[in-house]
Order: sequence, then C-alpha cells, then structure tokens
Amino acid sequence: MGESDLHRKLKRAACRWLWDAGYAAISEEVRVPGVGIVDVAALGRWRRHNPRRVTFQREPTVDRSHAVFVECKAMRADFIRDQGRQHQFAFALKERGERYRAGRPRRARHASPALGKFDSCLLRPHANLHYLLTPPRLIRSGELPRRWGWLVFDQGNVRVVRKPTWQEVADVTLIEGAIAQALTARRMRAWQAYKPTFASEQSHTRREVVAH
Repeated sequence: MGESDLHRKLKRAACRWLWDAGYAAISEEVRVPGVGIVDVAALGRWRRHNPRRVTFQREPTVDRSHAVFVECKAMRADFIRDQGRQHQFAFALKERGERYRAGRPRRARHASPALGKFDSCLLRPHANLHYLLTPPRLIRSGELPRRWGWLVFDQGNVRVVRKPTWQEVADVTLIEGAIAQALTARRMRAWQAYKPTFASEQSHTRREVVAH
C-alpha cells in the first residue's frame, strides 16, 4: 500500500513547523537503528539575530544534542499498529535494566514490532523530544503514547495540543549522520529522475558537434 496524499502533506507540514521553530537540519524518512524509519527528524537551531547562519554552539536552552522526532499519522490503524502490545514497555524496560546490571551489551532481546515504534523511541533514545502529528479527531488525548507530545494539522496550520516530556540522551551524533544520509538519498533520487533527460541533452549536443 502506497503513501497517501494526506500523509505526505503531514510530513511537509511537520518540516515547515520545525523550520519555523528554528531547527537547522530537517529531513523526512530518516532511518534510525533500533527504531526504523522516522517520518521527520530535526536537529540544531538557527541563531535568531541571523536566521541564515547555522550554529550548534551552546545556548541557554538548546545545545548540539537537541534532536526532535515527529511521527505523522493519517490513519487510525497506522497509529494503533505503532502502539505495540499492552505491558510490553514495562517488560522491555525491566529487561534492559537487568542487562545493564549484568554488564551485558545494550541490545535487547525483545521484538521491536511487539514493543511498537512509540515505545521503541523511548527505550532506544536518540532524540530529546517526540511529537505525534495527526489530523483533528484522529485520536483521543488519553490514547497518546507516554512522554510524546501531540500536534494537530488543521486548516493548513500546525498547533500544539500537548507538549512532550524532555528526554535526556547521551549522544545524538548518529542522528546527524542519519539526517545527512536521508537528505543525500533524496538528492540522488531527484538526480536519477532527471538523469535520462540530462543524458538525452548531452547526446543531442554531441550529435550537433559531430555534424559541424
């Protein structure tokens, strides 16, 4: 099943909202190890006195480790699927604690599909803030995943319904690379789409040169 027009619109709206909020590096479809593909990820902020100069220097509330994930849900079935199984979060959290105490690697034994994407983002933290973006009335406030914020896309605007809980992370350098990789992939796909036209123009130019 392909991506719906509404889902694409939600991703574009999330990117625009993050840009207006001041984030410097933003990309759609970012692949995060242990989590999967995040709809939109953002990192860093612009300096307000110079909105075209990127900085990662430490500021009062934001520093280089500030990252945001936004999951866009256009269908309720998609939201339910990413919630995972009931009580799986407590089980995975207990399992991770036992592995830490035993001095074993961080990799958990539980299955990510059973845990669900929302809880996977919390147990394998790569971002400080997590948002869910939906159309109006797609979900109820009591159904929101723990620690996630809620954004609603209504009449072309994004509004904050609930703020997320800040989550500390040790390092988000992996997200920097993931965003760069996603942006590069989009750039190369766009180039491949125009490549036949470019090759045809080159061939036509060579024929003209030979003719002369």
